[in-house]
Amino acid sequence: MADLLLLVVLMYSFHEIKAQARVPPELSVNPPLITETDSVTLSCQTSARVPQCDFYIACQNLSKGSSCVQTLTGSELLKIAQTSLPAEVVVRCFYAVQVYSDKHTSPDSQPSTITINNLRPPKLTVSPLMITETDSVTLNCQTPSSVPVTQCYLLFSGDKTVKISSCLWTLTGSEILSMTRQRLPATVEMTCYYIFKHKSPVSNMSAIIIQTPRPELTVNPRMIIEPYSVTVNCQTPSSVSVTQCFLYFMRSKKSTSISCQQTLTGTELLFMAQQRSYVGF
Repeated sequence: MADLLLLVVLMYSFHEIKAQARVPPELSVNPPLITETDSVTLSCQTSARVPQCDFYIACQNLSKGSSCVQTLTGSELLKIAQTSLPAEVVVRCFYAVQVYSDKHTSPDSQPSTITINNLRPPKLTVSPLMITETDSVTLNCQTPSSVPVTQCYLLFSGDKTVKISSCLWTLTGSEILSMTRQRLPATVEMTCYYIFKHKSPVSNMSAIIIQTPRPELTVNPRMIIEPYSVTVNCQTPSSVSVTQCFLYFMRSKKSTSISCQQTLTGTELLFMAQQRSYVGF
């Protein structure tokens, strides 16, 4: 009985392993766009627990029976593919499962393309890094001096791409919010690239913070005696819907809530600021 049970278990394991070998792996390449000196990581993700995978370009085997994760430079890929810059190298992978004396090979993965060119990434500068909705920011996608490029592309987080005239653009905070479909306050991440026969690698990532616009404070009159009144007006931007403002007293470092336009006596102001007469706030 025990022998029969063992036979059943072995047969089940045999069929399970064979079934796993029928499932094609998933191949990922990161990054898919490199230069000759950059490196790319190839990952052959399998459903079975296998220690080794095979990668190949056309009929040329890259690494027979090696790790399922491989890192190669662009120049190594060009040498294996026997091609020169610029090039698009198509890679596939598969794996094998050993069942006793039989070896079962999986179907090939879907092909993944690695683009190799000699273009260097541009450098993105953003100035200033913090603005309000009405302020402007200058974006400069600086391309290598050896590449005659007149247009660049700005890539916002969320994969929205915008063409930039002359690789230099000035935008307001509201324009960036509209392009990225975000609301205040927002942090917008961006990179850029250019095209010269082929697409360049992306630049460094830069982030711009778009904050709520500042109010403007006016007081009238600016000098009073304690029993008299002063009108305090915290003027907020028309684009922002506000029902409450706050007064912040610099010397006492205290803040208090008021309506955005309010008339206060000198006595009330002194009490809020925790100060005495004849002292500014």
